[in-house]
Amino acid sequence: MASRDLVGKFKRYKIISDILTPESLAQLKRYLITGFSSAAVEFSLLYLFKEIFRLPLIEANSIALTIVFWFNFLLNRLWSFKSKNNVGRQLIMYGVLFLFNLAASDAIMYALTSFLHLQYLFAKALAIGAVVSWNFILYKKVIYK
Repeated sequence: MASRDLVGKFKRYKIISDILTPESLAQLKRYLITGFSSAAVEFSLLYLFKEIFRLPLIEANSIALTIVFWFNFLLNRLWSFKSKNNVGRQLIMYGVLFLFNLAASDAIMYALTSFLHLQYLFAKALAIGAVVSWNFILYKKVIYK
């Protein structure tokens, strides 16, 4: 009963009520599947560039993110959000968001590894968590609408 009251209170806010529709919840499920597969590719590439090719952390992270950019964009466009809108416009907006996400991810990774001395793959998981938190709403409301 209490959880239903809590959901009812959140539904008063348009952004929340839009996310709690069956269609949006299905999109969120597909988005999370896409995100987990993107994260797996991203972690693998980060490890490859850092440990095998011996690149500096931020460079390895930036390259991994850039490669995953295309995988993530296309999978979200075609499957998660099933968008048929102008691909050029979406690609430009996604590119701008990507640049912001890249800067945020690199900054988070740098801060967590340099100042808090966290292991870089754990820092990567935290950086991905931060980026994912704002991306779904921006994808749904702005990029793939």
